[in-house]
Amino acid sequence: MSNKEEKRKKNVTVKVSEEELEELKQKAGERDDYYNKWLKVHAEYENTRRRMEKEKEEYFKFANESIIAQLFPIVDNFDMALSAMDKAEDKEAVMNGIKLVQKEFHKVLEDRGVKKIETNGKQFDPHFHEAVLAIETTDALDGVILEELRSGYVLNDRLLRAAQVKVAKNVAEDLSSAEGTEELL
Repeated sequence: MSNKEEKRKKNVTVKVSEEELEELKQKAGERDDYYNKWLKVHAEYENTRRRMEKEKEEYFKFANESIIAQLFPIVDNFDMALSAMDKAEDKEAVMNGIKLVQKEFHKVLEDRGVKKIETNGKQFDPHFHEAVLAIETTDALDGVILEELRSGYVLNDRLLRAAQVKVAKNVAEDLSSAEGTEELL
């Protein structure tokens, strides 16, 4: 648009009746009301969004509070068992106490949906097991788990940690002299 066209538009006067002028003023007032309402709703939205973000941060910050509180008695029991080991003459009683603490710990995990992955005698599954050693043998089928080295866990059917295991590597009868050898994976 050229400067001449801009000047012409600025100099244009429009004649309106009193009735039309009042209607324009009313419409401008309605527009201002709608704009103010929009500003208010927008501010409420932003405040709600900020509040929800803060609540979400607080939730994640303290989400583990209840499970941590459930672990305190277990830690206390371990501390007592360890101090009892120094003084105890009956080591079997101390061992039984430690097993009870372990059972209590596993119960807390189970109550939260954490389950230990079954391993011994099961077929190796790479989704749940990590083979650390392959043991050559003729006593077990290929891929059968012979021993668990570290427990694995799932939370509501989602893998948290794979179980580390030793698996059978079946060898032919004529290789029986190599039976019992271990292969690092």
